[in-house]
Amino acid sequence: MHAGFPKPGAANLVVAVIFMSFCGLTRRKKNKMNGRSGGFDALTGVPALRPSEDEIKKAKTKCLSKPITTEKLSIKTIMVVVHGKKCEDGKGKRDLREIRDLAEARGVQLVEVRTEREGHCEELVRDANFDNIDAVGVMGGDGTFREGVCGMIARSGDSPGGKELPIFAFPCGTGNNYARDLGQRTVTDVFDALARGHAHAVDAVRVQHPNGTTYSINCVTWGMARDAAATAEGMRWLGAIRYDIAGFFHIMKNKLNYANLAAYVDGDVSSSTQVTPILSDNEAAEDYLMMFAQNTRCSGRGFPFTPLAKLDDGFFDLIAVKKCGVLKTVGLFEAVKKGGSHVRDPSVCYVKVKKATLRASDAGDLVGIDGEVDVTTPINLEIAERAFTTFV
Repeated sequence: MHAGFPKPGAANLVVAVIFMSFCGLTRRKKNKMNGRSGGFDALTGVPALRPSEDEIKKAKTKCLSKPITTEKLSIKTIMVVVHGKKCEDGKGKRDLREIRDLAEARGVQLVEVRTEREGHCEELVRDANFDNIDAVGVMGGDGTFREGVCGMIARSGDSPGGKELPIFAFPCGTGNNYARDLGQRTVTDVFDALARGHAHAVDAVRVQHPNGTTYSINCVTWGMARDAAATAEGMRWLGAIRYDIAGFFHIMKNKLNYANLAAYVDGDVSSSTQVTPILSDNEAAEDYLMMFAQNTRCSGRGFPFTPLAKLDDGFFDLIAVKKCGVLKTVGLFEAVKKGGSHVRDPSVCYVKVKKATLRASDAGDLVGIDGEVDVTTPINLEIAERAFTTFV
């Protein structure tokens, strides 16, 4: 899980931001030779996408690239993975009651299983007996849904269960970016999708890291993007504004993020069970601001970092950003929040790729996966086409 962040008073927060601002400005003076001139128009030969405003608006209304099947599944019984602790009171309890009430009204039977610890959702889905079960619903946000998807993907291997079913999210978490892309913003929207019965094959991003392999359904982040998300996670008491404060904090901190980053569209980088980046040890590392690799349009609080992303197009969308100064960086984040025009900025390289490799110069640098899991580099990212099915 992400590292926590102390709960400061308002005065302490202001002092911290001012102090980090001074440190950031000082570091920028010391490292101004690291700045890059000219546009960031390609990443290892893959040309940057510069979509127009109309293209971005059009993509917002369509998250799928392939035709939806006309076959209709009849969903009578659902296994629902419930967060054992969160559903005991407050919002979680209300969400579970709503799911139960709507299931009863729609004539759908629920088989509830409860998580007891972090990572338990993956185990429950992987090892479940799916006899007389038509689909699996995961109650939570993108992080919990990722666990469920990993469990479903594992069933195609040596899992005792073996049988695979459509899996979907009840949008009861913080981000709910995957469900948002599908237009499923409420529990009612989800039951409407179940009633339509159209199970659609979608992609995931396979992440090979030093300790193994996992999958991402939302976003893989590194640099300021991951660090700010980790800080925001420890500031939940501030509400939605925590993302803005955490982002500003890390902009001012201006941490050095030297890394080798490469991306490929033709899939000619061989896969293996080991992390074997194709980057040369003597290749010069660059100081990046951050990197996003996403299969969804949005991450965080619904921010469209990769505005053209599709859930089923056989590619993942990658954003790499070079250091560009405090005011420019703040402007880029404002552009993200206003709809995604940041991808037209020359400091940003936006590409659609099948594979990517990242090796941070600092061995302690962390890469975040769907806001829940942290791993170290080097990592290999690869699109896993038609990794699972979900309702659309």
